[in-house]
Amino acid sequence: MFYMLDDTSAKKRWLDIDDYIDRYDFRSPYDDKFTWFNGSIFVDAPPEPFEIKLLPYVAEDPDHGPLIPSYYDHKIVLMRDDLVEAMEAFGVDNLDTYAVNLTDPDDGTVYTNYKAVNIIGVVAAADMKKSTATVHNNIPLVDVSFDKLVINEEKVQDLLLFRLAENLMTILMNEHLRNYLLEKGFDDIKYYPLDEVATP
Repeated sequence: MFYMLDDTSAKKRWLDIDDYIDRYDFRSPYDDKFTWFNGSIFVDAPPEPFEIKLLPYVAEDPDHGPLIPSYYDHKIVLMRDDLVEAMEAFGVDNLDTYAVNLTDPDDGTVYTNYKAVNIIGVVAAADMKKSTATVHNNIPLVDVSFDKLVINEEKVQDLLLFRLAENLMTILMNEHLRNYLLEKGFDDIKYYPLDEVATP
């Protein structure tokens, strides 16, 4: 069984994505300067550390809270160091990580305990006959929109974490890894069962 990863739905501090785009020449989800979404090693080494900002905290905003979660997935994947360490301790071996300075503009605090993470590995694992999906341009890759996603587990083999080739924005995690992370206290990540998934 697999789960789709996403940001926590709890109130939290948000990343300043506009600043990230300005700094790193982001053009589209699939055409980033550093191609975070194609699941392969970068051709050119990114600059380190990545300079990422949080948005200012707005107490009156119902979506804002003081929580800075262990996982962000918005144009770029950020993982706190202890999350990276927990995944690697369980056996995840396909995380290509880069140093980050995560700055809080409210007080100038710079958090250096996060990594920008390039997840290596793309698997065409969707069972398209059993899934319910909209295929764009008659090509069942990259940006398929799923209303129901069924995985052919034979194609995944022993991978614990990977991007779905049919929809590169989708990161899937093995059930055993998800359970391990919950046991370790990483409950500030959203793990969606696939019967609840609707992809972009």
